Amino acid sequence: MFMSRCLALILSLTVSSSLSLQSKPYFQIIEEAVNLVQSGGKLNIEENFVDTVRYLKDFPRQILYGNEFGATKYNVSGNCSHSVQAVTSSAVAQPKSNTWALQILDAIGKPGPGILDGNLRWLGSYDECKRTEYRNGTLNIKGTYSIVYIPLGTTSSAGEFSGGGGTGILIGVCLPDSCSSSDTTALVHEGLEKIPFGNISNIVFVVIPEEEKPLTSNAIVTIVILSILTAIIVLSTAYDIIIIHWLRKSRAELKESYIDPAIKNTDNEKYPLLNHDSKELRSVHIEDSTLEKLLLSFSAYSNGKKILSTHRTSETLTALNGIRFLSISWVVLGHSYAFVLGTVSNSGPFLKDMLDRWTFQAISNALVAVDSFFALSGLLLTYLTLKEMDKRRGKLNWFMFYFHRFWRLTPAYMLVLMTEATLSPYFSDGPIYPPKGFEKNYCEDSWWKNLLYVNNLVDMSDMCMGWSWYLSNDMQFFILSPLMLIPLYYKEFIGIAVCLVFLIGTTIAPGVISAHYGMPPAIISQTVQSQDILNVYMEKYYMKPWCRMGPYIIGILFGYLLFKTKGKVRIHKILNLMIWLVAAVLACLVLYGLHDAVNYNPLSDGVSALYNATNRTVWGACVCWVIFACATGNGGFVNTLLSWSPFGPLARLSYCVYLVHPVLMYVDYYSSRVPMYLTDFSGIYLFLGNLVLSNMVAFVASLAFEAPMMGLEKVLLRKERK
Repeated sequence: MFMSRCLALILSLTVSSSLSLQSKPYFQIIEEAVNLVQSGGKLNIEENFVDTVRYLKDFPRQILYGNEFGATKYNVSGNCSHSVQAVTSSAVAQPKSNTWALQILDAIGKPGPGILDGNLRWLGSYDECKRTEYRNGTLNIKGTYSIVYIPLGTTSSAGEFSGGGGTGILIGVCLPDSCSSSDTTALVHEGLEKIPFGNISNIVFVVIPEEEKPLTSNAIVTIVILSILTAIIVLSTAYDIIIIHWLRKSRAELKESYIDPAIKNTDNEKYPLLNHDSKELRSVHIEDSTLEKLLLSFSAYSNGKKILSTHRTSETLTALNGIRFLSISWVVLGHSYAFVLGTVSNSGPFLKDMLDRWTFQAISNALVAVDSFFALSGLLLTYLTLKEMDKRRGKLNWFMFYFHRFWRLTPAYMLVLMTEATLSPYFSDGPIYPPKGFEKNYCEDSWWKNLLYVNNLVDMSDMCMGWSWYLSNDMQFFILSPLMLIPLYYKEFIGIAVCLVFLIGTTIAPGVISAHYGMPPAIISQTVQSQDILNVYMEKYYMKPWCRMGPYIIGILFGYLLFKTKGKVRIHKILNLMIWLVAAVLACLVLYGLHDAVNYNPLSDGVSALYNATNRTVWGACVCWVIFACATGNGGFVNTLLSWSPFGPLARLSYCVYLVHPVLMYVDYYSSRVPMYLTDFSGIYLFLGNLVLSNMVAFVASLAFEAPMMGLEKVLLRKERK
């Protein structure tokens, strides 16, 4: 038929079905290639995969023509049927003058190249479909875009496509807007009738993204809260610049002779949010008040100066800044690759090529970057707490000990969670963008677990902000820390014994769990692993505090050693070099030692259990040695590098970077219109873009969420005067 030939001509622009190689149809070549790969035993491709692709090459014709000829056995409304027939007839009768009909056909997804490489996202043209519009008399047609998801190798029942990954084929469908969701589903099922899936109604479902997303009540509340916070920040910043830095500065010179001598000796620490010189501080003291200080806590000007300051005191452990920034950059690097793999067109060969390189272990095994933060947290907590206890002769306000930590982390955490959970549906759009945002049910049922820092312990199936498991672990370790800190201060032997008991327990637990479930030493591997094993790895081992506390305890021991020695330890050069060498070798073994294990030479369950039990503790010890050596003058050029002054501001942003960087990645990846082809250069470009943008957004989040709350604490809960 002429109609069939016209559609075949259109499809030939994007589908390779009309191509031949050595007189063999393209899909016959694919079939032979699949058989060849299967015979090598390297990939597990479903038997019906080739047949599926063969039928889907004519997907636009299948869903449009079944309805036109009245062959459907599904319920399609009259309006939808009329509109579909108008599209097909217009595209054939007068294609030059009816480009709108060709656009609808062109916007439908079709199989492209790289299918064997994992290119199973045939998204069509989302924007072309949405902008297509035709109005003529009673015929009003506007393109509406939908997603069809066909799972492969599963018999799962129909459900709601969230925009995420999964082993299956995604096909973009463009139909007239008169076709409802049920109409689209009926047409799709009619078009897929011949595909060998059995009862396809159980495994194929359709999602039509909303053209306009009305604001939910949760989103409105969030917008109101953020608007009020923005207004306070603007008012505070204006007051700070105009009143404090302009008017009072000019008046300070005139009033200097009238200042009370007692006020002239005011310590700058009592005015942490006013970065003035001593003369300005003395003049301000007469006129400021608690209300004024509360207002100035929100000043973006003063808070920005504090965040960007490179000033360092003599007692600052400056090497911590470099380690903190490099560690958070490493986390962003690992997530950049992990998150994007589900949206690229060459995930199979790219991952294989990368895992063949031993250097890629620094990315595929980047999970230990989080253990660096656990070690830093334990060391810094112990060092500062014991110094404070020493000043107060063993006395410490333990209520404030816990409250300060909760207040330090929670406001920024909850504000980011609130913003991400309620407003992420409106951040962007796209063919695979989740219509309800990135969180299940807007976190309505699980936000309290985050607030109480128990989301890694209680019903993890609906975890909100999945990467926040780290914060829960860190808070849980902090809660337990006095059990080690108090004995360390009063009775060194008992304190060390308690730490060792904790360390032994957190070493045995992951080893036993790993051996019991037969867990692999790494979650990214070329060896075949079931999804169940990977789920067990994350839920039973990776996120549990009794499996992750090792680096934290090592940090406590090194912090105690640093406190006892007061940073004055002279190590012989030869011994120092030997310790550095041992630490470097152990760190490399932890990081790169799994290269063979992830490349078709898997470790036995016993060796895997040993690795899972010890690798994080060993890594934490190596990181703590670097800090200890740098703090005691045994770090050499390493200390010089890690103490570089620009690392100070970047390190202050690390917490907010951790909170916001996955959100930015989700927005970028889910809003993409076509699958990305990942290469070495594009991976580098992707990482640097994620890192820079994450720090930029983190700076704004720190100004709006983090710094004001720290300022409020200093005003309302000032430390007792000495």
